[in-house]
Amino acid sequence: MLYLVLKLILRTGLWVFFRRFVVRNRHLMPARGPLLVVANHPNTFMDPIVIASLLPQQVYFIAKSTVFSSPLHNWLLPHMNLIPIHRSQDRPGVPLDNEATFKAIYQALTNHKTLLIFPEGTSFNERRLRKLKTGTARMALGAAASLPEVANLQILPVGLNYSDPTRFRSDVFVNVGKPIAVAPYLAQYQQDEKGTVNELTDRIRQQLEKLIVVTPTDDEDVLVRQIEQVYKETLAAQTPLEAPRHVRDFLLTRAIMKGLAHFLETQPLRVEQFRDKMRSYVGQLEELDLKRLPTVEENNVLLRQTLVRTLLLTLTLPLYLYGLFNNYLAYIIPSKVADALTEEQEFRAPIMLSVGIFSFPILYALQASVFWHFWPDTLYLLLYLISLPLSGFFAHRYWNILLRVREHWLLLRLFMNNSPVAASLKRQRQELISELEGARKEYLHQQTDSQSLG
Repeated sequence: MLYLVLKLILRTGLWVFFRRFVVRNRHLMPARGPLLVVANHPNTFMDPIVIASLLPQQVYFIAKSTVFSSPLHNWLLPHMNLIPIHRSQDRPGVPLDNEATFKAIYQALTNHKTLLIFPEGTSFNERRLRKLKTGTARMALGAAASLPEVANLQILPVGLNYSDPTRFRSDVFVNVGKPIAVAPYLAQYQQDEKGTVNELTDRIRQQLEKLIVVTPTDDEDVLVRQIEQVYKETLAAQTPLEAPRHVRDFLLTRAIMKGLAHFLETQPLRVEQFRDKMRSYVGQLEELDLKRLPTVEENNVLLRQTLVRTLLLTLTLPLYLYGLFNNYLAYIIPSKVADALTEEQEFRAPIMLSVGIFSFPILYALQASVFWHFWPDTLYLLLYLISLPLSGFFAHRYWNILLRVREHWLLLRLFMNNSPVAASLKRQRQELISELEGARKEYLHQQTDSQSLG
């Protein structure tokens, strides 16, 4: 019962926290077990909340034993379907005893339950996949080999892709892969236990890497993001894809990364020279407090669009102030609590979500009581309560548009004054795009040649 109540509350919290919550291939998610769900782990406690919210059945979570740190946790967490597992990094030098854990896991699978595991073993706010632990494969093969009720066990890979894991009203793209049947590995497992475990672990890794954006290093991740900022719209216009926008963006990012990996291997000096040019261009934009230059198409309508948006912002300023006044405390408290509790970016989003689930309804209730004190009318109170979340969303949207309009005015000032800085930036941007275009054509040509030779 506690699980179902929390799931309903957290699902509502996710709807508020994320601007876009998109799932690809949701039909591949089995509605019952025995099932092991495996996923990358970029956002600590937010990741299990996101995945569990998508599955109709109850989900059991394999969690590190250190979270069971008090009598309250020992009582509460099992009621939330958490199963503790001991890890060597948590207890260095102490022999591990996970017999009770595996017994609980096998019992859950026997009862056709669904378990969620993060095989990386820990969480990193990075666009990459760390080395996978073999525990998931050992668990799956051991259960399927020893329990007839678990013979049809499947492993479901899920890729979590956040636009900005720590920011309120950001996007999450959940990419669901095809389930992996464990049964085909059992005959080999009887002959070569260790080799089969490693083979299944590698299969899981390969499947997960297809579902997420993977950049091997921080430097490459920065460069990929910069290329996306400068070139992604141009690339999208020249690469028609019959897919929704979120899928198209994911595929284009993977294409950029694949091309970059090719040139890092074949022409590393060329990549370093390009990186220096990109770093210089982005640095100049940052000095001007700009994120990017508009494309040619955007530039043609920039003035008209900016004037219209400025007028709309002026006319709707009272609504913004109303939303700001009624939502500021509820909005800012989760951020301040996250600042006070952690310096690790991976923990900010789940803390903000958890605190926000309480701060918004509590403050809304207090504000409603004050409203009722001065205006005891049921209809007006109901209208006021409805206006609170709506005005909060409006205020957040208003602020983002205001920042964008401010940036557009800065751009217009540069271009309308025929600033040499603007001319230099436009020239650099065009040179970068031209170089990227040349690299794309060269890469595609080489790939075509390789396929024809193959």
